[in-house]
Amino acid sequence: MWREVARATVVVAVLASSSACDKNVGEPEQAPVRDVARGQSVYDLRCAPCHGTDGGGDGPAAVAITPKPRNFHDPAFWNGRTADQLRLVVKQGKTGTLMPPFEGILSDAEIADVVTYVQHFRAAGS
Repeated sequence: MWREVARATVVVAVLASSSACDKNVGEPEQAPVRDVARGQSVYDLRCAPCHGTDGGGDGPAAVAITPKPRNFHDPAFWNGRTADQLRLVVKQGKTGTLMPPFEGILSDAEIADVVTYVQHFRAAGS
């Protein structure tokens, strides 16, 4: 009897693994589609007061902030910068600045969307 149970277990395991093999092996996974409009909406509400409507680091609150908010048009800022790094800063905030953490305020999807929106400030070629 135990051999029949063992055989059945092996069959189930093989069937389960073969269905996983049916996926397109070697093909990259599709990245989730980001909602740029929602990213802009989040940016306008949460980011523009400091970073400015156009991302220049010159929002109305910037006059009272030291160090100044990031200018997203500065090519040096984008040098080697990844979307994952941006998401981490939005999520955790930036030590030594007044950039607050948005974890628990924004969902992961909203953070990803606002990062996608912020990347449109990046100058071509930077």
